[in-house]
Amino acid sequence: MFLAFSLQAYAQASYKEQIYNAYVHGNMAAWARTMNAFENQKQVTVNEKLELISYYYGYTAYLVGTKKADLAYKNIAKAEKIIHEVQHEAPKNATVYAFKGSFIGFRIGLSKFKAMYLGPESNRNTSYSLALDKNNIQGNVDKANTLFHTPSLFGGDKEKSLQGYLKAVKLMELHKMTTNNWFYLNVLTLVAKNQIALEQYSAAKSTYEKILLFEPDYEWVKIKLFPELLQKIKDND
Repeated sequence: MFLAFSLQAYAQASYKEQIYNAYVHGNMAAWARTMNAFENQKQVTVNEKLELISYYYGYTAYLVGTKKADLAYKNIAKAEKIIHEVQHEAPKNATVYAFKGSFIGFRIGLSKFKAMYLGPESNRNTSYSLALDKNNIQGNVDKANTLFHTPSLFGGDKEKSLQGYLKAVKLMELHKMTTNNWFYLNVLTLVAKNQIALEQYSAAKSTYEKILLFEPDYEWVKIKLFPELLQKIKDND
């Protein structure tokens, strides 16, 4: 039994590393292959199920961003099925409510007219996540996402969203959750993009430098985002 458990833990770690490498190199085909391979394994524990949901989360964000609606809806449905299972098994798990709010948010991203009736439901789940655990990383990021993307007229606040992203980064660093963690790189990138939106260019430059010191091969920042910022700084001089 111990050997079987050890092999299962090793396999899960291997999937996590593969997802990380796919993210670093912007290889979403590799992400999908790894996600599907992990999906085909039997997820027994709540943590294993949350890990799979996190893979759906990252991939669905990509699908929504690239307007691949049909595939996005399929992934949302798969994730929501597992979310329902985890809610039944662990009704006080803060992360699963954050994910529930996230995937409702993806539905809004695919069809903006749904925001009026799905928006409050998404926000309720995110708020409940943070009511269960104010230091829940996923909940803090999801709340920050909402604050960042919502127009200020309707409650958006980019200063507050930045604080939420920074809090999530600090929590991941405090709990040593940075190794092979694609989400850590992703949230650091959100920090920099938020800083740019606030015209905090020097701070954003420092954030991108921190990212590349941690992961020099992170292609999205290395090839696109950081050079764009340096050009913006140069143009503003």
